[in-house]
Amino acid sequence: MFSDEYQKFINQDFDSFSNWLFSLNAYEFSLIASIIGFVISPALTINQQGSLGNFFELLGQVILTINAQNTTLYQSGFQQSCIKPHIESQNLEEEIILIKKELIKLRNEIFNNFNI
Repeated sequence: MFSDEYQKFINQDFDSFSNWLFSLNAYEFSLIASIIGFVISPALTINQQGSLGNFFELLGQVILTINAQNTTLYQSGFQQSCIKPHIESQNLEEEIILIKKELIKLRNEIFNNFNI
């Protein structure tokens, strides 16, 4: 049940939407948020409005907290902390190891073919 809806949500093209959203000036950005709020609210019950509003406030607080800590670390001379590059670097290291193994295998095959 949840997995189908989750997959539909994940497969959306969020990049083009976020690129468009971040291309707006501050007034347009605020206007879009206001319009979305006015369009969504009437379709929700009072409890749903409170719940969704709190959800978006929490989302904003998490983003701002991550930003504040990264800014603090950056100004202190530390590299910005981010999970994604660490995960990507682990994947790159694994890929490099696989490539090295494949090269050794190919080298051995070539060497064995010359000795025949």
